[in-house]
Amino acid sequence: MSITELEQNTLYYLELFVTDAVGDPVTGLSTTYKIYKSSDNSVVFSGSLIDVGDGVYKVSYLFDTLGQYRIIYTTPTNYTDEIETINVIERRASSIDVRRILGLVQENFRILNPVYDRLGNLVTCTIRIYPSASDVDADTNAIATYVVEATHNKTLMTGYKVKKL
Repeated sequence: MSITELEQNTLYYLELFVTDAVGDPVTGLSTTYKIYKSSDNSVVFSGSLIDVGDGVYKVSYLFDTLGQYRIIYTTPTNYTDEIETINVIERRASSIDVRRILGLVQENFRILNPVYDRLGNLVTCTIRIYPSASDVDADTNAIATYVVEATHNKTLMTGYKVKKL
């Protein structure tokens, strides 16, 4: 049995394909489904599938809670019931999230407006991260901008904060 992985808050199309003994599509059946939470076997939702023709029965469901679910599709006798497993996971990082992370690990960034104390210690500055080296040079297409504040005890840095603007 395969497991389908979905991100949380994804509209999923439950789909059942019904054929007869020789493989021909069967329409006009009353088909139902139940969605069970795997952790405690409780029924989360149940309903009927819609006959869309050519042996296909469909309905959509919004999976908005993390966890593993089982969907049991029920057909009249003479046909085989189906079981499907769904894992609902947290949202994956978007490409912009990944680019921001790459920027934060000091790839394609620029320090702007540095301010130093009388001992030459950096007190504050602005950092911008960019998707490419050419964007750094041109100061275009910044992915994110941060303000940095540092504290010092004479020449020893004692702390710093980085805040996204």
